[in-house]
Amino acid sequence: MMKPDSRAARIVYYDGDCPVCRREIGWYRAMRGAGGIAWIDIARADAALPEGRDRAALLRRFTIARRDGRLVSGAEAFAALWRGLGPTRLLGRLVDRQPFRGLGERLYRLFLRLRTAWR
Repeated sequence: MMKPDSRAARIVYYDGDCPVCRREIGWYRAMRGAGGIAWIDIARADAALPEGRDRAALLRRFTIARRDGRLVSGAEAFAALWRGLGPTRLLGRLVDRQPFRGLGERLYRLFLRLRTAWR
């Protein structure tokens, strides 16, 4: 049995009001390994938020809590999520390293600009 990856996602905070985000999260939730992750729709008024974080900030960027307790967002959060899912584990490890993390972050910021058009 493999030891859990401490850099993998333990909690995923996502925007359930974003149709693109909702569809993508649904895809991830169907993957092997997703059962060990808590999925929190932060668009819901009753969502449990991480201590010291406000809803508006979490809605602006994809954020996860890693198994080691650290909160990360953007490309680093996607890498952490992918590290814990069977089909994307290797991709997560790759994106979690430079220069891929920097490139991933730039692509994520581009997506954020496009996302506003979909809302």
